[in-house]
Amino acid sequence: MEIPSYQPFYIHSLAGLRAEIERLGLRIPLDEDLTQLSVPLTTGDRRIPNRLCAQPIAGCDAQTDGSPSTLTRRRYRRYAEGHFGLIWMERTAVGLQQNAGQLCLNEGTVAAFGECVTEMRESAPDNPILVVQLVSGDADAILLGALLAKRAGFDGVDLQCPRNMLPGVLARVRENVPGLLLATRLCAYEAVRGGFGVAANDYRKLDLSEPIRFVQSLHANGLALLNVTSASPSLRGSERGVRGRADSDQPEEHPLMTLERQIAIAHTLREAVRGLPVVGSGFGWLRQFAPQVAAGAIRDAMMDIAGFGRGALAYPAAPAEIFEKGRLDPSATCMVCFACSQLRNEWKSVGCVLRDAETYGPTYRHMRRFDADNLLAGAARCHLCEAAPCVNASPTRTDIPAFIQAFRNGDEGRAYEIIRMRDPLAELTSRFSPAWLECEGACIETTLAGAAVPILDLQYAIAWRARERGATGARIPSETSGKRIGIIGGGPTGVAAAIRLIEFGHTVHLYEKTDRLGGVPERVLARHRGLASPKAEIDAILQPALDAGRMKLHFGTTLGRDLDLADIRESNDAILVATGLWKERSLGKVRGVIGALTFLETPDHAVPERVAILAGGDSAMDAARVVQNRGAKEIFIIFGGPRSSLHWHMAESWFATPGVAAMMNWQPFAYTTDQGGNVCGVEIRHSELNAETILPVGLVIEAMGLEADDGIHGSLAGVAGRIYSAGALVNGGASVSQCVAEGLAIAETIHHDISP
Repeated sequence: MEIPSYQPFYIHSLAGLRAEIERLGLRIPLDEDLTQLSVPLTTGDRRIPNRLCAQPIAGCDAQTDGSPSTLTRRRYRRYAEGHFGLIWMERTAVGLQQNAGQLCLNEGTVAAFGECVTEMRESAPDNPILVVQLVSGDADAILLGALLAKRAGFDGVDLQCPRNMLPGVLARVRENVPGLLLATRLCAYEAVRGGFGVAANDYRKLDLSEPIRFVQSLHANGLALLNVTSASPSLRGSERGVRGRADSDQPEEHPLMTLERQIAIAHTLREAVRGLPVVGSGFGWLRQFAPQVAAGAIRDAMMDIAGFGRGALAYPAAPAEIFEKGRLDPSATCMVCFACSQLRNEWKSVGCVLRDAETYGPTYRHMRRFDADNLLAGAARCHLCEAAPCVNASPTRTDIPAFIQAFRNGDEGRAYEIIRMRDPLAELTSRFSPAWLECEGACIETTLAGAAVPILDLQYAIAWRARERGATGARIPSETSGKRIGIIGGGPTGVAAAIRLIEFGHTVHLYEKTDRLGGVPERVLARHRGLASPKAEIDAILQPALDAGRMKLHFGTTLGRDLDLADIRESNDAILVATGLWKERSLGKVRGVIGALTFLETPDHAVPERVAILAGGDSAMDAARVVQNRGAKEIFIIFGGPRSSLHWHMAESWFATPGVAAMMNWQPFAYTTDQGGNVCGVEIRHSELNAETILPVGLVIEAMGLEADDGIHGSLAGVAGRIYSAGALVNGGASVSQCVAEGLAIAETIHHDISP
């Protein structure tokens, strides 16, 4: 068996492929006549319009309830538009969602699945056969899933359950859900010692006697379509025979050998169970020559349908290209770069990073940012400056050169301790603060190399790894000070102050009006920026204090409503008011004008074609992304100052998106309304040209900055004693890093004031 060193794809012609097959002594058929790929196939009463199948690959992009998301629908709609005759929907849990991002079919999501099915049928040139893969270890659940799949409009179901259950489950579904095409996708060779389809004395060899008997029993119980695949053996290292080679591993045998095995398995099972159509796999490595091999395998009756997994992700229009042009474009085919597998392994939205770069490239690049090689390369660029500009620009004054030096020396524990001295909420600040306006904006590498050292990426990676090691909990002194401090507001300022006060030995009672800590980053920004919730970091830090009785959380308490400042002042030695700001600055109340935070917390708010966003505050960018995703055709970002002063976390290239207009130095000052009192325009004035105009729009989102709710200052009036305020309530809505820094600073002040 040939065990090659990895090399790029080197086949340049069909003749070259034929010569390589002959050199290796393999049986892989070729046929230059591709017309048979468009020949329909009938199984039972179902007509599959052609011989090409889009195989099931986990997209990891379902909605939180398990229903198909916009990305899910887009992926399957593109398969339908591309003329795949058989579309096999990915692993779908039945009942309860098993993993975040996994599709889940139940009574609550069946209507959404039905809409996805309708979209596929309406998009397809010919009516494709649609099969959904149902996964459960419970026979009753699978039966329910089959009923729901039929209601949603699927033609068939791929039943996935323990092998010993499958024949009986097939029989039950055939009896109780008549009219469904019953299918299964089966790994017929597991490539491990003692595995299914493996020779007893050599895990590298096939023995399909058991798979043949199993498939025969499935056919007897109603199986009408078999989708067959196999693993590849690990030939090197300690895992030889212990696990099959993962599809994202570099091959340890020539890819054509792997393909020959796949074709041979499909052929053997097809011959053993006459009348059972078989979908074969393994064509991805062939690139533009896949159709010729698929046509040869179908011509020689080795399989009935050719399945494409990664190949379909990369080239969803492949069938249409084959049928219309008789060939595939090499520059559009899968390059087997394994980026899609890496996305899937990290439960990120899965797609072709190379061929669908605009959709999946940003996710992949963001994921790669935290790989060890990238982080070390970034750290190596740091000059370890004395009087470092990055430190001076950091609101927390974190000793950046020191923690990077420790990281470069391999001492992540020390690196984290340096960070937490100035910033105990390092994950929060590194993900939600504007790097270019703070530490990275001052990095000298920006001038020297055109790009800053990835300071916040390094900080984030060091901090979350420390959390996973259990090293981030608040340091609780053995003795208590006997002092109690009340903190009103569980956002970044309040939590940071609580941590520092606890570590001074004081007891903290924290009052939060919602049901969770984290403030704006938790309630709004994490969801819309695709970032991890701050909850895990905050919980890990505060848990030791909660366990030790040094802290108590009071959720659902609002200052001025059910929380009286004078009352809690009596039971505390000091009070910190850190309620944050939740009221957007406004030009006036008009129908069709909404604050950005309110808009972001309203998932079903209608979005017209023309939207104006009055920018300046931190939530403007998030509102812009949401209106774009909800279908706005023209988006106007209106800001009274220069672009350099605008809080913005997306790439500068976003402003070049069709339909986006960045209107810098335009100051909004009033609204115009129609006869019904609805906003129809924004009156704006250019700060330099002294020109005025009215911009027609159907929705205005105010994101000009925040101010305190009307009742906050009234609640503070007339209460004497040690009452402190900090964070957005004082700074008007600065960055998360600034709010954390102010929380730590006010904690120092409170500690000094109440200590003897």
